[in-house]
Amino acid sequence: MNPLTVRILFAFFLIAHGLVPVSLTNVPVPAPGALRTPYLPSWWRTNIDSVWPASRIGLPPEVVQTAGWLLWLSWAVLLAAAGAGLLGFPGLGVLWQTLASAGAVLSLILLVFYWHPWLILGLLINAFILAGVFAGWFTRWFAVQ
Repeated sequence: MNPLTVRILFAFFLIAHGLVPVSLTNVPVPAPGALRTPYLPSWWRTNIDSVWPASRIGLPPEVVQTAGWLLWLSWAVLLAAAGAGLLGFPGLGVLWQTLASAGAVLSLILLVFYWHPWLILGLLINAFILAGVFAGWFTRWFAVQ
């Protein structure tokens, strides 16, 4: 596979990874006693999961909710911008690695404070993004000078 194809596929992967938290804000809140599916806080609903580490450290529910949606919104915007940079959008091309790193770090923070065991894949993906940026893998794979 040529470097341009890998670059385009990874750009779409970053954009898709940035959309995951948006989808998790629309997951129905589990009924008591039902299978606990992961969901994230949003500004349009006030449900706070009592098992989130963020809700167990004594923060007011409003802070837990606001911090959660600010984190996922930032994650989504940063990773979408990183993907757009890889696709060649003006002004973002030179910043895509910084944007991807910042998005991955915010994603890690969000996943830790709003933890659910099903989100382990997200931790691994973010670790891969950070390792790829800091080890220079992407620069070599995409032939970016």
